Amino acid sequence: MQNNTEVGSRIVDITGILDVSGEITSFSEDVIEQVYETLSSEGLKIIVINFSNVSYINSAGMAVIISILTKCREREQSLRGFGLTEHFQKIFDMVGITKYMAHFGTEEGALKGL
Repeated sequence: MQNNTEVGSRIVDITGILDVSGEITSFSEDVIEQVYETLSSEGLKIIVINFSNVSYINSAGMAVIISILTKCREREQSLRGFGLTEHFQKIFDMVGITKYMAHFGTEEGALKGL
């Protein structure tokens, strides 16, 4: 199996945004964590994951997100997300990720109030 994930990053004001597209699986771990670490090295305290162009997340992909969430909590960063499909939002709710990572429908919502 191959990595079908692309991850870009950008900084908006005081927030680092990971723009993820494709699939989030175990094959995505290195690229997602590398982009997250790059944003963290900038000293950003708010990280947002853009799921708008994510087509698939498996259980290993959920573990990648949980790993990022754990690192954010250890570093006293806030992790937010936006753009999950209804299906994946339900799964995130069932797994408990949304208890620790607020999810918004849009980027504007995720950035509001920061």
